[in-house]
Amino acid sequence: MTEFSARTRAANLERMRTEPLDVLVVGGGIVGAGVARDAACRGFVTGLVDRGDFAAGTSGKTSRLVHGGLRYLRNYRFGLVRRAVRERDLLLHNAQGLVHPLPFLIPSYADRGPGRALLRFGLFLYDFLSREKTLPRRLWLSPTEAREREPQIAGEELAGAGLYYDAWTDDSRLVLAVVQDAADAGAIVANHIRVEGLIRESDRIVGAHLRDAMTDDSFTTSSRFVVNATGVWLDDLRTGRSTPTIRPTKGIHIFLARAKVGNRHALALTARRDGRVVFVLPWGDLTLVGTTDTDFRGNPDSVVPDAGDVAYLLETVNETFPAAHLGPDDVVSAYAGLRPLLRRGHEKAESDISRDHAIFEDHDGLISVTGGKLTTHRAMAEEVGGLLARRLGRTGASMTRDRPLGPPIHALEEFTDLGFDEETALHLQRRYAPEQVERHMGGPSATERLVLARPYTWVEVEIAVHDEMAMTLGDVLVRRLGLFYETPDQGVGVAATVAERMGRLLGWDSQKMEQEVRGYENLARDHQRFRVAHGG
Repeated sequence: MTEFSARTRAANLERMRTEPLDVLVVGGGIVGAGVARDAACRGFVTGLVDRGDFAAGTSGKTSRLVHGGLRYLRNYRFGLVRRAVRERDLLLHNAQGLVHPLPFLIPSYADRGPGRALLRFGLFLYDFLSREKTLPRRLWLSPTEAREREPQIAGEELAGAGLYYDAWTDDSRLVLAVVQDAADAGAIVANHIRVEGLIRESDRIVGAHLRDAMTDDSFTTSSRFVVNATGVWLDDLRTGRSTPTIRPTKGIHIFLARAKVGNRHALALTARRDGRVVFVLPWGDLTLVGTTDTDFRGNPDSVVPDAGDVAYLLETVNETFPAAHLGPDDVVSAYAGLRPLLRRGHEKAESDISRDHAIFEDHDGLISVTGGKLTTHRAMAEEVGGLLARRLGRTGASMTRDRPLGPPIHALEEFTDLGFDEETALHLQRRYAPEQVERHMGGPSATERLVLARPYTWVEVEIAVHDEMAMTLGDVLVRRLGLFYETPDQGVGVAATVAERMGRLLGWDSQKMEQEVRGYENLARDHQRFRVAHGG
C-alpha cells in the first residue's frame, strides 16, 4: 500500500499546476472515480478533483447494495438489469474484500404486492439474466418455510416468499478503493478542491480554475478534456442550458438496532401505502432501512432526513415486523442523499424515472456523464473512456474489466496476531491488508476501540490520515470509519479526541481542531433534527 496522504495531495496539486493533463475529471463520487480509473488505466494523464471528500455526495448515501435492480423488471428494463447483474458479478469477483453476497427474502402477501405468480416469474427472469451464476439460484418458499427463515414477519395473508441473492458493500469505501486504484494507475488525485470555472480558448475548454478548500489557494490547471461527473450538480458546469439535465430525487435511510427489528436476512418489502420497495438490510448488529424516493427542489448542499420520511420507513417495517413496534426513538441514525436522475419529459412517479445513464458532449468539448448507479459505475466509465480515446486519437481498450479492486482477503489470524479481538479482526479483515495495519501500530492506543460498542480502533484513524487522504474530521468519522452512522450520538462523543489525534498527524493548531469539532457537531445536529420534529 503506497502512501495516500495530505503530503500526496500537496504533491498532486503541484503537478496539476505545472503538468498539462489529457483529462480532468470533476467529481469524486463513484462515477468520477470510475472514469479517472478507466482513463488512467488507458495511459491518459488524468486528474481527479472533488470540492468535498470522495463519496461525500450521493455515492456515500446509498442503500449500500451492489445489485441488478429486481424491481426494474416491472418496467421491462431487461437491458438495464442484465448490465447491472453482469457488473455486480464482476465486482463480486474482482473486489472480494469489498463486495459480499447477500441473501434476500422477498415476501408475498395476498393483500399487497407483489403477487405470488408475478414474483415467481420476476425471480425466474432475474436468475435468467445472471447467466454467469456467480450467486446461488433463487428458491420459492412456502409461508411456513418463509417464517422458519424469518420468524418475526407477519404471517397473516402471507402467500410465500422468494429467496434470491444480490450483494452488499460499504459505499464510501468502495468509492475510496476505486479512487486509490486510479491513483495506483497514475491518476493525479485530490479531494477538497473546488472548480471555480472552466477556461476556454476559441470556445473550447482547455482547463479549469481550482481552489483548495484547505488553504484557500487558487490556481489553474490545463487539460485537453474535462469530464463533468458531479451528479446533482451537473448543470453548474454546463453552460447555455435552457432546461435542467437533472431531476434530483431524495432518498433517506435509517439505522435501527437489529435485535429490535428482528430480521435475520435482507428483505425487500413492498410498502402498503404506495407500493414502493423498501430494503431491510443486516449491517452487523444494526439494520439499515431505505429508501424513500421524493422530488427534491431545495439546496442540494444541505440535504437531511425529515420526520415524515423517517415515519414512512418505520411504518413500512412495522407492517411486516408487527412485534417490533418501532418508533422514532428507536432510530440510531438517519441520512439523506440525492439521486441525479435524468429529466426525460413528465414521468409520473419519482421511482419510475430511468436509472439508466447518459453521456453528453457539449459544443465546447465538455463531456458530462450522469445517471446509473453504484453497481454500474465501471461500465459507465468504460463508455466515457472509449469516447475520450476517440477524441484524443488514442487506441487501446479499457483495462478495468478484470482488474482487482480493494484489499484481498487475508486470514483472520493475521489480524488477531496483531492484538485485536475477534470481532475487531473480522471488521479489519474487510478493510485492510494486515501489513498495512501493522505499519501503523506505533500510534497510541492502536488496538483500542474509539467507542466500546463498535469495532473501530485508533489504528484506523492513523490509516485514514496516512493511507486514505482523510483531511477533515468528517472524512474520518463519516466516510473512512462510518461511526457517524452507527452510534446514537453520531460519534460526537469522540469527535474532540479524534480531532486531537488528527491534529497531531496533520499539524493543526487548537483553533483548527476546535473548528473541525464544531463543524462536525453541526453536521450531527442537522441529521438529528427529525427527532425534534417528532418530539423525540
